[in-house]
Amino acid sequence: MKICMPVDQINGLESEIFANFRGAPALLVIDSDSRECVGIDAADGACSATPVVIDAIVCSGGIGRGMFNGLRSRGIRVFNTDAITVADALTELADGRLEEVNEVACCGGGEHGHEESHEHAHDHGDGGHACCGGSSGEGGGGCGCSH
Repeated sequence: MKICMPVDQINGLESEIFANFRGAPALLVIDSDSRECVGIDAADGACSATPVVIDAIVCSGGIGRGMFNGLRSRGIRVFNTDAITVADALTELADGRLEEVNEVACCGGGEHGHEESHEHAHDHGDGGHACCGGSSGEGGGGCGCSH
């Protein structure tokens, strides 16, 4: 499975997961079988940097409603984690400890255990929701992407 995660810096499996998908400075695509990692610069925005050929996204806080809906329409699964590093999130996913996000339930920031601050904090312990990460959410647009 090809898994994409937003990261602070590209540092292989020890990369720290960035709290907000759309605001991430980089993305890391990991092959869950081989553990091979490919880093992607997301300086121009994760929306345009998200690879086409992925099976899942694992994030720890926010993802725009528009991006979420676009990913799901392409069959890409979205999972939420409290893990700090990519390696820890991969272990949680492999062990079946991550629940798939079924809908984006709110707008604002996300609570995720990292030090970044957000306008709003939300509990992701409900197993089916993720925050859309600082987007206005009007019209269901989330990050405003048309994916």
